Amino acid sequence: MKSRKFVSLFLSLFVVLTLVLSGCSSSSKSSPKDTLQGAVEKSADMKSYGMKGSLKIEDLNLPPEVMAEEGAAEALGLIQSAEVSWTGAYRLDPMLLELNLMLSLSGDLAMSFQLPIIMNEEKMWLKVPNIPMLGLPEDLVGKFVEFDLKELAEEQGTEWTGMPDVGQSVQFFNDISGVVFEHIDEETYLSAPKAEEAGIPAEANVKNVVQFHLTQEQVEPFIKTVIKDIAPAVIELLSSNEEYRKLTELTPEDLNAAKAELESVTDEDLQAGIDEFNQMFKSLDILANFGINGDGYATYTDATIKAEIEDAGQTGNGTLKIVSELTDVNGDVKFEFDVPAAENVITLDELAEYGFY
Repeated sequence: MKSRKFVSLFLSLFVVLTLVLSGCSSSSKSSPKDTLQGAVEKSADMKSYGMKGSLKIEDLNLPPEVMAEEGAAEALGLIQSAEVSWTGAYRLDPMLLELNLMLSLSGDLAMSFQLPIIMNEEKMWLKVPNIPMLGLPEDLVGKFVEFDLKELAEEQGTEWTGMPDVGQSVQFFNDISGVVFEHIDEETYLSAPKAEEAGIPAEANVKNVVQFHLTQEQVEPFIKTVIKDIAPAVIELLSSNEEYRKLTELTPEDLNAAKAELESVTDEDLQAGIDEFNQMFKSLDILANFGINGDGYATYTDATIKAEIEDAGQTGNGTLKIVSELTDVNGDVKFEFDVPAAENVITLDELAEYGFY
């Protein structure tokens, strides 16, 4: 049933939506709800910052049936020993974004490699990593593959209009957060512990904390609120604002279809979707801390997502941990690579000569 698929889509996305909205927080003595809504406006003051963070999967347990398959134990070991981390910097004027992704593996196959990504208003560059097992040509390793964003958009039948306007994006998320918090009970999901109580390290220089907590028992009422109240209000917001539609690349036809799909969801469909979710997720616990520095900027985030999932009689569980931090907000941030020199750049046509594109 089509409406059932729509419900399933919302069930999959609502956690991500909530975390993104909750992550835009700022310092305040008011309620956590007011703190979250006020911070998006504060984030418009960010003209530059450094960044760092990490992501790791822990305590991953897979069903015996899966572990019995050839290579499963080795794959599980690689996942458990892997850590993704990143550093980078951002500057608004002239626009430059640098992100250096790093993958580290421990154990018998210990190794690490980096994937630097650089982007300005018109182009993006990816540095070819040095991964010995791939056997890449020596004259290719270390080069920056150049992507012309305008040309790529034209190839896909769209138009590259440049990076989104920061002020407009801030206002959009501010309006979205206003919709969300108009319909949810902040006392159910938000609190304001001290930094040390939340386990945030002292070196993060966090002054205030907003904590988001979602448990398995809270999923059902939250989903019903999303489907019945929040989603229709968001669609109406987008339908009435052409600039927001351009920002999200949605057409009136897209929104009309989404609205019709929502209206076709019956209470029975909704409950069936929730039951399916509860059958799959035997347990779910999401705890996220958002740290605000003395200047009122949200500069620290950590999230721990624990889940036990059952599918076709097979059960597995694991924990995902994410930490992200901004540094030197509005300071003179340092770029490790900057825009690469012409002699270090390779075009897509040149890359094709190596048989990789």
